Amino acid sequence: MKLVNFEQSIDDRILKRGFDYFQHGHVVSLETKDKKRYKASVEGSEVYRVEISLDINDEIVESYCDCPYDLGEFCKHEAAVLFALKNMKTLGEPAVVAENDLKKVLAEQNKDELVRILFEISNDYPDIEKRLLFKFANNEDGITASKKLIREYINNAKRNGFIDWRHVDSALQGAEMTLKKAQEKIEMGDSETAVLLALEVLSPVVKMIQYCDDSNGGVSFIMNRAISTIEQAVTTALEHLDEKEQKKLFEVILKEALKKQYDGWSDWRFGLLNVCAIFSHKKDLRKKLEKQLEMLEQKAGTSWSEEYEKKQVKLLQFEIIEKCDGTSAAEKFIYKNIKISDFREKAITRALENGDYEKVLELSILGEEVDKSYRGLVLQWREYRYHAYEGLGDLENQRKLAYDFLFKNKYSYYVKLKELYEQDEWTEVLGRLIEAFEKERYQSTVYIEILKEEKLTKQIIEYCKKHKSLIMDLYPYLMESHFEEANDLFIKYIELSAEGTSDRRGYRNVCKLIKTYKKAFGTIHSHKLIGELKQQYQKRPAFLDELGKIR
Repeated sequence: MKLVNFEQSIDDRILKRGFDYFQHGHVVSLETKDKKRYKASVEGSEVYRVEISLDINDEIVESYCDCPYDLGEFCKHEAAVLFALKNMKTLGEPAVVAENDLKKVLAEQNKDELVRILFEISNDYPDIEKRLLFKFANNEDGITASKKLIREYINNAKRNGFIDWRHVDSALQGAEMTLKKAQEKIEMGDSETAVLLALEVLSPVVKMIQYCDDSNGGVSFIMNRAISTIEQAVTTALEHLDEKEQKKLFEVILKEALKKQYDGWSDWRFGLLNVCAIFSHKKDLRKKLEKQLEMLEQKAGTSWSEEYEKKQVKLLQFEIIEKCDGTSAAEKFIYKNIKISDFREKAITRALENGDYEKVLELSILGEEVDKSYRGLVLQWREYRYHAYEGLGDLENQRKLAYDFLFKNKYSYYVKLKELYEQDEWTEVLGRLIEAFEKERYQSTVYIEILKEEKLTKQIIEYCKKHKSLIMDLYPYLMESHFEEANDLFIKYIELSAEGTSDRRGYRNVCKLIKTYKKAFGTIHSHKLIGELKQQYQKRPAFLDELGKIR
């Protein structure tokens, strides 16, 4: 659902309460860093935290509130924030209704008064006391405090030993505060403390996976952010650290990476090991890292996950060799591990850069044979083979592959295929192509795109008869040549949608279709359709009400 008309998808009672909350200033804060994910505080019986995520088209892709309401998809606090967001984005009005400018009010107070206010608020809200003490703790105390804070928030979010998806973000607040402080330390030039703070996040959060529902991806987000913070801190400070400081950071990061809790979570383990590789210009640290990598490789078995871990070891070894030993050594390592698809791809990429198309062809054909059980990889090697044929000027093999790719849902090869034929040849090829697609049990989106591109309206009409919902997307291509048929198909689709609906949300969706129909086919046609629907559904007052709102 879109922000611009979100009201159509939320229960009327919730909407009314949300609007009242918004109007009376209960949305006390609303902020964003990237104009996609918004965080808000809403005053109710308590202060509740709301998060809204939008895509680039202002489609609402995620909404969350930490209040206990669970009788519907949206609560009044989320509705209030949506009203605030809509006001800000579409009307250009303030998102937060407030009687006073807090910053201005606080600036007018003297130090003693501010201390008194903060102390008073901290007594009433223990959470604020925790945050303030953590904010102003010195480095050593801050690391100890962060450990306590992270675990405290996690434990407070547990219900019967488990954290459900609605409370995962609450559980991670201590981790978020710690990472925010780590970022501040990086900006202050204290990268060592930043690394130690971010490391404190990892262990308790990775353990949390065992007793939480992370379907919203909050745990993964925090883990990746923590590792990214560690990498940023090391990269920023590396040239300013002496050997002793470098060794200390290397040791603590390596120690974390090798903990048993990362068994089964190798992406995070190798995220940390990749940070360790930044220190590989130091011979003793490189030697220690390579020894640990060899041990990890030997320890791994033959299951899919363990094979994946072996591959990660090889890729990291390659990165170290490429960085420290140069191109020639890296090239040897690639061909030593050519059976691994990632290394075969590196070899092919290098051969393409060097214009060695025969080598590309050889490696691609080998890849297709070795990885014949993996459709995705086979397709990848065939695409590289196509590039080789392009470089070699092999027109016939390009045509064969491009034609086949269209049936693998690769529409980009349609233009390439068309360019490989003269205009008088293309008509016959297109005919064979359409005929082949129509014999397929399921036509892919490529088939539709070709029909649109070639303006094959007769085939579009027939396709819409079989797949009625597609008239919504394809009617613009039929308006000039098949107006009446498109009109009939659109009406039938609306009528079918109405038949299968029995609640207000469904009626609203039907009315959205009618509004689109009205724009396409005009007021006279839409009024006639609305009249027929009103006559047919006289005993459905909710539907009649929604139909009456169409203007």
